[in-house]
Amino acid sequence: MTCRAVALFAAQGYAATSTEQVAAAADLSRSTLFRLFADEDLLFGLEDDLLAAASAAVADVPPELPPWAALRAAAVRIAEQVAPLRDLLLAREQVVATVPALAARAAAKHRRWESALADGLTARGVAPGDALLLAELALGCFEVAQADWLAGTAGDLPALLTAALDRLSGLLDR
Repeated sequence: MTCRAVALFAAQGYAATSTEQVAAAADLSRSTLFRLFADEDLLFGLEDDLLAAASAAVADVPPELPPWAALRAAAVRIAEQVAPLRDLLLAREQVVATVPALAARAAAKHRRWESALADGLTARGVAPGDALLLAELALGCFEVAQADWLAGTAGDLPALLTAALDRLSGLLDR
């Protein structure tokens, strides 16, 4: 469903795409579409599944790993799950870039990711402030890697993320 909506938004523009068109593309009635999705959830709907995967990735990392190593491993695992969604994410980013009102939703998405990662670390016994700091650093690396990946930089997302995480470590050690 999200894929069809994003494709329509990318092809026609967010404001120019009617809910009737989205509903027809998904073979749903307009009322069913409204029951299932809020307007912007058609663009950002896959986030809930990815956030659940992020929480699981942090929880599944071996408990003996220190916080940063655990977050690194979880972030790379998340990148592996995101990688097949490149075309969808690229189309979505193009739509968001053309609609300033969607930037607020993108910022809220960032905060949800930050919170999910920090909560995962806190559950591992990391102090909340430290967990938030580490989550923000990892998320920053993820966003840099994802932007490079969507821009066509050679390499897959997990490799680009690993390189960004390594660059951060190198910068912090200077």
